[in-house]
Amino acid sequence: MHLKEFISRILLGKVVSRLLSAEFIKFNIVGGVGVLVNMAAFHLFYNLLTIHHMVSGALATELAIINNFILNDLWTFRGREVKMGVWMRLIIFHASRLLGMAVTLATLYILSDILGLDVLFSYLISIALGVLANFYTSDVYVWARQPSK
Repeated sequence: MHLKEFISRILLGKVVSRLLSAEFIKFNIVGGVGVLVNMAAFHLFYNLLTIHHMVSGALATELAIINNFILNDLWTFRGREVKMGVWMRLIIFHASRLLGMAVTLATLYILSDILGLDVLFSYLISIALGVLANFYTSDVYVWARQPSK
């Protein structure tokens, strides 16, 4: 086996192990809860408080992001010795969601507009890649582990 193949297998093994980890499963459960929070908040703001749908969407999204941060902090990545304090993690978490959105939208554009695939199928694949980007940034940057001593 060549060194390049050996390194590729090790890296692939690490990626697969992270995708099968308890943290990745918890991260996705938190994401599902976030969708419910987002929809409930949108209903509250738009239907009950009669706030414009765009403002309602922005407020609901912000609540879902904060909800997901708190749940990930308390449950998904609980017990990690992290490098940063909670406020810095919250700021980086917010910023990193923009990367997830960029990955989702870029993938949607490539699959549907350039390759001509069905829009809903393209969006499903796009969401999956956005989730991977969000998990990566959360795992590696937001809840980055303290260096071993």
